[in-house]
Amino acid sequence: MKLSVGKLAISISVAVAFAVIAFLNLRLKGRSVEFLTEHTDAVDMQPSFSPDGKTLAFVRFKELVLLDLSTRSVKKVRTKGLFGIAHPAWSPDGKKLAFSAFHSRSYRNDGGGAHLIVMDLKTLEWKCLTPGSDFNTRPSWSPDGKKLAFTKLSMQGASICVYDFQRKQLQKLGLQWGRSPSWSPDGKTIAFISSRTKSPDVWLIDANGQNLRPLFEDERTDEDMPCWTVDGKFVVFSRQTALASGPKKRDLWAVKLADKTAFQLTECPQNWWAMTPSASPDGKSLVFALRRSDHSVICRIFVDWNKIKPQRLGW
Repeated sequence: MKLSVGKLAISISVAVAFAVIAFLNLRLKGRSVEFLTEHTDAVDMQPSFSPDGKTLAFVRFKELVLLDLSTRSVKKVRTKGLFGIAHPAWSPDGKKLAFSAFHSRSYRNDGGGAHLIVMDLKTLEWKCLTPGSDFNTRPSWSPDGKKLAFTKLSMQGASICVYDFQRKQLQKLGLQWGRSPSWSPDGKTIAFISSRTKSPDVWLIDANGQNLRPLFEDERTDEDMPCWTVDGKFVVFSRQTALASGPKKRDLWAVKLADKTAFQLTECPQNWWAMTPSASPDGKSLVFALRRSDHSVICRIFVDWNKIKPQRLGW
């Protein structure tokens, strides 16, 4: 009798286990939004995929951290002499990170500006590429790793600059009121935000500074922080109603380069903000910061680029 009860208990346990697995699989199949960091009291911003897709660099309370996507472990990166970290970007070989930061007064005549920093992730040694009093931020590597595009903000306005590592020279692309550059996967084009019109829109320019043209324009909305999908077919960006209209939320959108068709990717509730997208190297997902009130988390959505539908966000 005891043996029968034992066998029955085992059978029930196995059945329950299979039921739980089936239920979880059903939930996972239907889930398209994934929270990668805790949403209790975090302020996590500006995620960036590593080239191998295994790690995220992002900013937590203005400090640089790395998230292992397989274990979900978070590791703070020691940035001695640097503070106010913002907008990390991986080098194509995955060995370095570029970001903007303020640094200690060890550099004379730095003028107190926000500098463009490149850090070796193995040695944690860093170099300042932009001494001076300007604010330099939002870097984007060329696919060959030889150049770095970024935003320079000075008294004359915002402009896009390119730093050449081989020549150790800084080149201005001649764009006044251009910001947030993003290099295309083939290295030929830079997407950026232009304020040449009534509202910030998504524009394209050849990497040599020629052939300036609009990609997405809408005077009713403001766009920001474009990034490319790995196949170069879409540019993803954040979008909100124009500041003059008092925006209540911000969502992610994508525009297809072939025909300039725009697609909404997220559907945020009021007072929620989806920001700073980064596309995965395998082309299947996007990570971004989801902000509400005074805290934000890192999220991931999985996108079927052949059948794009807006995905509801919230927690």
